[in-house]
Amino acid sequence: MYHALFNDSNTSNIDQEDLPYAVSRQNFVDQLDLLADKRVGLYNQQADGTPDIVITFDDGHQSNLDIAAPLLVERGLSAYFFITTNFTGQRKGFMSAEQLRSLAELPGMLLGSHGTTHRFFDDLAPNESVDELRSSRNTLEALIGKPCHSISFPGGRYHQRTLKQVKESGYRQWFGSDIGLIDPASVFSDTLDKNSVDGMHEQLLWQTVQSPIMRIAVRQNTSLDEFTRMIRPDAAYYKKLKRRGQVKNLARRVLGNRLYHGLYKSLSVR
Repeated sequence: MYHALFNDSNTSNIDQEDLPYAVSRQNFVDQLDLLADKRVGLYNQQADGTPDIVITFDDGHQSNLDIAAPLLVERGLSAYFFITTNFTGQRKGFMSAEQLRSLAELPGMLLGSHGTTHRFFDDLAPNESVDELRSSRNTLEALIGKPCHSISFPGGRYHQRTLKQVKESGYRQWFGSDIGLIDPASVFSDTLDKNSVDGMHEQLLWQTVQSPIMRIAVRQNTSLDEFTRMIRPDAAYYKKLKRRGQVKNLARRVLGNRLYHGLYKSLSVR
């Protein structure tokens, strides 16, 4: 799971609170080079089965198009890009509608939803979360002229109610931020679905998930050694991170999303 990227040490286009998750171009290149012997792909049409590695980007930062996409295309790699639609053309440093269309036309690049406002789904009333799901999907489909069947939850946060709503809203794949290794047999349904939405015919077969797909964040301070442990994969490493994540989740439940996120923001700007 990536967010923004930056060239050299120029982070002027990235908000302070987002810097811990911003990765330098050189680190990204070094990480992609370590994937040379891995099957990197999407969770849909796979002639040789489920991919070893799936690359995702959250939020819709302009660097996803300017830096990440050319490096991915050059290597023949695919990635998901999850877009917060209210950021489009509105938030400094984030892609415009035209840039989203350019990204969507590149081979192997698949755009999905990251909500409308980036509010956390477990903070929303039922009608608000339905509005977020449907509005973001409809907006994205109108902007790029392609179906939107995937979503990642902002902050990785959701209710069990949210999972029911994403299905009813037409999503086939949903991604969280819980850390762990993926067992395709337990995550995906047995069948591949092919359909069209509002006359937009798909060329992909979609594997429908039964539970949120786990991901691991790549940060600015992620070393190559740590990245190697991520992709090997190192079970002991994931076990350690999972314990750490459980502590964070407990703190989040005790403090609530607003206080927890406020604490995170205050620490990230120091």
